[in-house]
Amino acid sequence: MKPLFKVPLKFGLIGAVINIAMFFVQHWTGSNPLMEMRVFDFFIIPVFIFFGIKEYRDTFNQGLMEFWQGMTVGFFIYGSIAVLYSIFLWVALQFADPDMLQSYITESLNVIKENKDLLTEEMGAESYQSSYDEVSKTTALDLATDSLVKKAGIGFLLTSVLSTVLKKQPKKN
Repeated sequence: MKPLFKVPLKFGLIGAVINIAMFFVQHWTGSNPLMEMRVFDFFIIPVFIFFGIKEYRDTFNQGLMEFWQGMTVGFFIYGSIAVLYSIFLWVALQFADPDMLQSYITESLNVIKENKDLLTEEMGAESYQSSYDEVSKTTALDLATDSLVKKAGIGFLLTSVLSTVLKKQPKKN
C-alpha cells in the first residue's frame, strides 16, 4: 500500500478508536457523551492530522511535501475518524443503548425550555416551536450524520491550515 494511503489509514483508525474509547469513558463516568464529545473533537482531530501529515512528510517523502499531498493525507485521516465514529454512534444509539438517545433528546428539550424567552425573542415563536419539534424528532441517524458533518468540517479546516504550515518544497538553486 502506498504511504499516501497507509499513513492516514493508520492515524485515522487510531483516532477513531480513541474517539470510541472516549465515548465509553464518558458514558461510564455518568456524562452524556452525545453532549460532551464535540469538545473532544477539537483536540483529537488536529493532533492526528498534524502527526499524520508530519509522518508522511518526514518518513516517507524525504522531508518534502506539496500542499495537495498534505490535503490528501489529512482528508483520509479525518474522513476515517468521522466515518468510523459515525457508524459506531449510529449502531450504539440504534441498537445498543436507545435510552441514551432519549436522554439526549430530553436534555436538549430541557435546555430549549429553560431558554424559551431568550430564544423566542431572538428567533420568533414559530422558529422556536419548529426547533423544539425538530429536536423531539431526533433519530440516531440524525446524530450520526451530524457528527460526521461536524468532524469533516473541523478536519477540512484544520487540514487546510496544517497542509500549508507543514508543506516543504525542494530548495531551488
